[in-house]
Formats: sequence, structure tokens, C-alpha cells
Amino acid sequence: MVGTGLGAAAIAARQSIVRLCASQLPPLELLEQVAHRVRSVVPYTTGGSTTVDPATLLCTGMFVEGAPQQMLRDLIDNEHTEADFAKFNQVARLRRPVLRLSEATDGALARSARHRKIYAPGGYGPELRAMFRTRGVCWGRGLWLRSEGDPDFADAEVEFIASVAEHVAHGLRTGLLIRSIRDDVALPEPPGMVVLRDDDTVESLTVEAERWLDDFPPEGLELPSIVYQVARHASMLADTGGSGPPARARVRLRSGRWLLVHGARLRTADGGPVRTAVMLEPVSRAELAPLIVEMYELTDRERQITQLLVSGKPIDEIARTLSISQHTVRDHVKAIFGKFGVTSRPELTAMLFHEHYLPAVWNGAMKVTAMPPVPLHECSESRPGARRS
Repeated sequence: MVGTGLGAAAIAARQSIVRLCASQLPPLELLEQVAHRVRSVVPYTTGGSTTVDPATLLCTGMFVEGAPQQMLRDLIDNEHTEADFAKFNQVARLRRPVLRLSEATDGALARSARHRKIYAPGGYGPELRAMFRTRGVCWGRGLWLRSEGDPDFADAEVEFIASVAEHVAHGLRTGLLIRSIRDDVALPEPPGMVVLRDDDTVESLTVEAERWLDDFPPEGLELPSIVYQVARHASMLADTGGSGPPARARVRLRSGRWLLVHGARLRTADGGPVRTAVMLEPVSRAELAPLIVEMYELTDRERQITQLLVSGKPIDEIARTLSISQHTVRDHVKAIFGKFGVTSRPELTAMLFHEHYLPAVWNGAMKVTAMPPVPLHECSESRPGARRS
């Protein structure tokens, strides 16, 4: 039972978090509210929670408590360019996506590069990480640290985080979904570009980039964290010959607009210093559509039937096309209507094409795949160029 070893406070905190996650809060506001309740049960010195793009697991927004700016940048470097234990892309694939660094290192924290280089010099010790995952798709992640000399996170505390992680994932997904339904589609705007040196300083940026950057929520960094992450990931891909998901992520801005952030390495013809270009541009229909589908949590069969429904096919023709019974088709249609909150085919068509511009998804523009589970022993030190899930 959740709360065993932590008392009635844990049960009350979990119930409060479950209610919060059903209240349709904006994602970053939800993470802040959840953090306050977690801290009342699972004490920690500093921590942070983020939203992620489910296709690449790159962080798209964050709520951080007390971590200095340089530490955040060092953690980004560690995640994308160093071999280490219990990295987020590994935790995402665990059957239970919650992991103490002490577990991954067999109790020897000094085996971890980030412990040696980041945590120990800053006076930190035990670390706990979690991915907020539902139906195999990750929508956010959390990291909590205690001071050096503090006891490690107890089994009951790890179990508490595990018990609320899926609820937080649902809350993040719902928060994005609700905003997508309510917000109007913005007019197209020109892309911007930021050119970064390898020490993360800005060499140049366009006026359009400045406008886009002003629309990000504040995070305590000079640039939004996603810019640094995309740059680091692009650098890693260039160094390893392109092994891993692309250096790109879709981000929801304060204005409600969706932005595609993607990066590439720049090499000069005369052998000059290498730079990284990060492009900021409005999300196309093809880029946004798969994310919206994941928000509604359609199964593969429901995606197929939805495509046929909005193209005007009658039930009997859908049944013949998919080699299933008409009764089965009707059951799927009922489930689809329930997920979209509509009661008829015209309502469904209007929502998909007018509200979300989904037609491009049927062309297979991008598919977000569920994370296959891996055993704990695989969450160990990995090669810098290893494939990221």
C-alpha cells in the first residue's frame, strides 16, 4: 500500500497530487504544485521537473528549485555528451521508471561522472530520477538531490514517487491537450536562428530568434534549456555519425504557439572553429500532428479507423478494408468518440481538421513509439554515442 513507512502524510499527499493531475493545469504550473507536495513527504535539498518531447525525450520546459545555472548546464552536458549511469533515456525504458543513482552504481556513487564532476563539488550526494510515463509514452521527468552525508532515498520514498509518476504524466498530457483545444492557431511567422560556440555562448542570433526566445517561460538560464539541449544533441550526433534520434523538439510557448527547435553543426571551409546552429520555427502540421495523436492516446487500430472515418467511409466499408466485423468497428468508433469528446462523425472531422490540423499524421510524418522495458542492470555506464530512446 502506498504510504507504508511514510505515514498518513504520504497518503494525503498522493491523493492531493492525483486531484491536481486531473485539474487540467498548465504543465509547468502542475509540476510546481506537484513538487511542493512531493517535498512534504520526500525531503530533498534541490530538485527539478521538466516536460519533454515524447519523440526525443528532450526537455521542453522546466521547474527548478534552487539549482544554480551552471549546474543545470553541466547536467545538460552530462546527459547528452558523457557516458554515465542512470541517464534519463535509460530510466525511461525501465519497467518502473524510477531509479536511485546508488542502485545503478551498486552503491558506489563515485562511479558516476555527474556525481564526481557535478554533485560532489556542489555538496550533493544521493540522487533520485523518474520519468513521467503513461502507456509507454514519456511526457516529463523529475530529479531530486540530497546533500552529501544525508541518507539515501528510502524504498518507501521511491515507491511514493513511482505511485504518482503515471498520474503526473496524465496531467502533463492533459494540460497540453486542453491548451491545444482552447488556443487559436497563430499566423505563420518567420524562423529564427541562434549560433552557439562550444562553450554555450551566443555568437550571433537573428531578430526573429530574439522574438521567439522572448516567448519562452523563464527558467533561470541565459537561453531556454531546450536550446542548449538541442545544441548538445546535435554536437553528439555529428561526433558519432548520426546515431540516435534527431536533435529536434516541439515546444509549447507562453503565447500558446508551438515551436520546432532543431539544431545542426556548422563547419567552415577554411577549418575555422565549429559552431552549432539552432533553428526556431513554427511547427508544421506534419510535426505537430503525431504529438496531438499521442495526447488523445489513440491505439494503432483507432488511428486507422479515425483516418477512414474522416475520409467519409461508411462502417461496412471500413470493416471490409480492415478485415474486421462491423460490430468491432462500431466499438472502436465509440472509443474514439469518447477520447475526443465528440458524439458524431462531423464533430470528429471538425475537431481534427479545424482544431488540430491532423491530416498529415496519416502520411506517417513521425511516429512516437512506446519505450520497450529493459532490466535494471542495463541502466549502467553507456557509450557517449549510444542510441538514445
